[in-house]
Amino acid sequence: LLLLGLDSAFAFVETLQTYVVDFIQHKNPELVMTPKRNVMVVTGVCGVLFLIGMVYTTRVGSNLLDVADHFCPTYCLLFVALVEYVLIAWKYGAEKMVEDIQNCAPPQWQQYIYGKAMAFQMKFIGPIGISFILVMALIDEFDGDSLVANDSGWRTYGGYPTGVIICLGWGSVVLPVSFFLCSAIKAYATGVTTPEQPSASDDVKPTQTVSTRAGDNTPPNEPSGSEP
Repeated sequence: LLLLGLDSAFAFVETLQTYVVDFIQHKNPELVMTPKRNVMVVTGVCGVLFLIGMVYTTRVGSNLLDVADHFCPTYCLLFVALVEYVLIAWKYGAEKMVEDIQNCAPPQWQQYIYGKAMAFQMKFIGPIGISFILVMALIDEFDGDSLVANDSGWRTYGGYPTGVIICLGWGSVVLPVSFFLCSAIKAYATGVTTPEQPSASDDVKPTQTVSTRAGDNTPPNEPSGSEP
């Protein structure tokens, strides 16, 4: 468990560090991320995570961890998986994704890749299945066996206070999902697209014919005679 926790901590820190560095370079394209600046970013990320983790070392830490672990992984992961299915299958193209997989697979394995079945799974089976699980989880959240009446009379998950459920539970779900949706809407509204790559013909410069005869000072690509 100790090694598993360390591995997860490394993954969280490296992921957040990448996000922060990309954000900084997006705002300041001329800025060069030197090793010293990377150390500063990692130190800041670790400091913020340390302060957040201190909350779970208090007497109510186990209860707070139970609430956060119930809401955030369940709904955020399902939402991310659903968005990935939609973007890959319908935006990037399921057939193109299958073609990429076939190109990466060894030749002896390509016969076992069923393109139509994989594309159908990406387009329909996966999104429908995850949507069904998400809907059932939401139904169980408001009318399930895990709901217990708290001190205020509200039936909440585990009988925890309503404020904790709203702020820590649903807040950890609504905030990242809302941030993603706002970013996607902003990118779509501003027409952010991938810049076109210059073609090979754009890089080819016209060649010039230079005379190598002695005493010939005629400019390139112009006749050497006296006629205009």
